[in-house]
Amino acid sequence: MKTSNNTKNYHLDKSVILFFVVTILVTATVFAFKYVNYTPCEIIDFSFKDGEVRVGDPIQFEDMTIGALEWKWDFGDSTTVDTRRKPYHTYKKPGDYTVSLIVNGKCPKVKRISVLEKKEILDPSKKAKFEILTPRIRVGEKLKVQDNTLNATTWEWNFENALGATSKEQNPEYTYSTSGKKTITLIVNGELKYATTKTIEVLPKKKDPIRNDDVVVRDISTIPDDPIGQDPIADDPVDEFKAPFINEKSFKAKVILVSTKKLTANDFKDYLCGNLDLPIIVKKKRTTFIEFCEKIKGKNITIKDLKLTHEENNCIKNIVIDYRKNSLF
Repeated sequence: MKTSNNTKNYHLDKSVILFFVVTILVTATVFAFKYVNYTPCEIIDFSFKDGEVRVGDPIQFEDMTIGALEWKWDFGDSTTVDTRRKPYHTYKKPGDYTVSLIVNGKCPKVKRISVLEKKEILDPSKKAKFEILTPRIRVGEKLKVQDNTLNATTWEWNFENALGATSKEQNPEYTYSTSGKKTITLIVNGELKYATTKTIEVLPKKKDPIRNDDVVVRDISTIPDDPIGQDPIADDPVDEFKAPFINEKSFKAKVILVSTKKLTANDFKDYLCGNLDLPIIVKKKRTTFIEFCEKIKGKNITIKDLKLTHEENNCIKNIVIDYRKNSLF
C-alpha cells in the first residue's frame, strides 16, 4: 500500500521580497537625510536691524540657523507670511510687534521689535520768517515786526509768552505794558510745526525828569508827630500777587494723578491763576487744559515730554505736552 506525502512546500514570491527590500532602502534613505539635516530647535536664531526702527523703514531680517532649508516669517502685523531666508519688511504703524520664524516646518523662534512713529521731515521753505524792526523798546513804546515768509496767506502773532493769537495782521504793531523778557511767536498758514519764535527784552518805562515846578514843599509844622518814626504821608506797600510755583516734574506727576482720577483740572486752578480754559498744545494740536484733563481721565498714560512757561508772577501761561496711552496687554 502506497503512503501519500502530505508535506507542503512554502516559498516567498520574488516580488514580495523585492517590495521589502525597496521599503527598507527608502526608509533608510529618509532617515539618513533627516539625520544629516537635523536641526535642534534650541539653536534657531535670526537677526534684524539694531537701534531705532521707525514706520516706513525697510528692515532686513536674516535667519542664521545652520542647516535651515525652509522658513516661515510672521511679522506680527497681519501681513502675508514670507518664505525667504533674508526678507525685507516695512511696518506701516508704530507699536510693539512679535516676529515669529519657523525653520524646517517645526522649529519656532520669537522676538519682539518696537517701531516708532515716522520722523517728520519739515520743508524749510514753509518755516515762518520775520524781522523785529524795533529790537530795543520800553514799556509804552510800539513794537514793530515784519513778516518775510514766502507764500504766507494767514498770520498768527503772539507777543506775550503764551498761546493764542494777539494779532492776525501781516505786519502788526504791539505795545507792552510790562517789562521783562518777551517771546514773540509767528505761525503762518495755520501750520504750528513751522512756527518761529524770537525773544526780546522790554525795558522799564523811562521816568520823567523832576522839574523845579513839580517839587512839592510840605509844611512840616502841620505834620503830627509819628511815635514810631514812619512817614505818615507814605502809602502802605501793596503786596504783589504771586501764584504758587510748580516745576515741570511736579506738574507731570499731578497730570498722571488726573489720569488715575485722583485729581481733577480744578486742582490746577492756583497754578493757572484760575484760567482752566488756558490754550495748550497736546501732541502738536491745540486744545484747552480742562478739555485735556477730561480726555485723559481714567486712561493709563505715560507723559513723554512736558514743557511749562511761567509769567513773572508764577502763573503758567504756556503748556506743551506729549503723551502716549499704555497698552493693557
